[in-house]
Amino acid sequence: MHTPSIMFRRYIDLHLTISLLWFGFYYLTVVAARPSLLDNGTDSRLSDHEFTYVSSWPIVDRKLGSVSAVAINGDGNVVILHRGSHVWNVATFDVKNNYLNATGGPITERTVLTFDHSSGQLLHEWGEDLFYMPHGLTIDHEQNYWITDVALHQVFKFNVNHSTKAPLLTLGQRFQPGNDFYHFCKPTSVAVLPSGEFFVADGYCNGRIIKYTAEGKPILSWGRNSFLLTRTFNLPPGPVPTSFFAIPHALTLVPKQDLLCVADREQGRVQCFHTANGTYHSQFSSDEIGTRLFSVKYIEYEGTDLLYIINGPQFTIDSKPIVGFIYGMVANRVVGHFRPENALQAFSNPHELAVSDDGVEVYVAELNPQKVHQFRRVARHREDVRPSTVLKQPAEPPTAASRKMEDNLHKRPINLKDSSDGRALTIGTIEIFSIVSTLLATAFLVVLMSRIFCFRPNTGASERTDQFTLVGLQDQEDDS
Repeated sequence: MHTPSIMFRRYIDLHLTISLLWFGFYYLTVVAARPSLLDNGTDSRLSDHEFTYVSSWPIVDRKLGSVSAVAINGDGNVVILHRGSHVWNVATFDVKNNYLNATGGPITERTVLTFDHSSGQLLHEWGEDLFYMPHGLTIDHEQNYWITDVALHQVFKFNVNHSTKAPLLTLGQRFQPGNDFYHFCKPTSVAVLPSGEFFVADGYCNGRIIKYTAEGKPILSWGRNSFLLTRTFNLPPGPVPTSFFAIPHALTLVPKQDLLCVADREQGRVQCFHTANGTYHSQFSSDEIGTRLFSVKYIEYEGTDLLYIINGPQFTIDSKPIVGFIYGMVANRVVGHFRPENALQAFSNPHELAVSDDGVEVYVAELNPQKVHQFRRVARHREDVRPSTVLKQPAEPPTAASRKMEDNLHKRPINLKDSSDGRALTIGTIEIFSIVSTLLATAFLVVLMSRIFCFRPNTGASERTDQFTLVGLQDQEDDS
């Protein structure tokens, strides 16, 4: 018969072995299986959308203010909008959204700078003595510059070939916040249709989108400020209803589907609407992005509809990394990432982004530190390039694509673990293996030391038990 001490020892050994096997299995199947971001800021399994950070761009010969916006002009060069010496803080506006520093005058520095997209050299600058707190910058198909100013509560349209001092069009009343068609309250962004009709995101206070004729006459508006729901305690369970905005912060057009997509900043989602009448179409959010989403830009890349997204600092316990995301609209999932490789250059407070029409370059504007980042697409190896016949296939009709996107978006939340691609191990996965191996080895030493110092069994029983324990641990190490 076995003595009680031997039976207890066998029970401990068996219990520890099973626990260690389960622990190792959990890490290998759950943690190690998660997508891992490599140092270049992209998922190694998604080589179609891999970007590298260009730390030497741009060449800046002055101290910039908070860079609130970035856009790309018709020559493919990069235009940034910054705030010079003006800073938006808790003392900038009163509780009624009136700007408190109007007597200090406009920004004296040149706030609109154009850089060569390749060399980073400064090409052109203007915008001094015009703005107080510029926010959004859009360059339309006719090379008009649309700039919003949250202090002035106005929207301006400039033709820089005609004049950089006198705007072609001014909407809103100077320093007067309001909520009718002729007043804004801290407007944020503009999007312009080929017809000349345009949309204004208005903005920090009103939480609405307004559509105008090319001449600036209001056509329609939609949306409400979702902060009103919170203040009146009428917020329904679950997600905030569609067409409610917690700061509509950036706009982008999806021409193939006649959609206007909105970065709903404080709700961490993108909402899309039909451009003709403003009716709701679809929305996208992700736990990976988190609760704050600052900007969104659409491009079509090799026949694929993509939204480029940038999140921002999170005010939650489960804070998400600040990363650029590439979202496939039809696939309904994140298909790529971008971020600086060096931690010293990491995103801190990104505010806006821009993407070149060919999808080769991405730019991210930051409020603090005051800078703009450039990323360039990494060319794929020849064997990775899809056949040209695939790229030349006709796209789905807009109506079919719209239905497909809407159906996909309402099926379920995005889940990156759905991908079944068999790819090489990422750096993060290798690190997990190292951690698991170390934990298993440490646990084995604990068991071994406990047997040496805590038990004095007879020889035969000890040999049999040792063999059982060692075999179990060795099998787990082989599996890892």
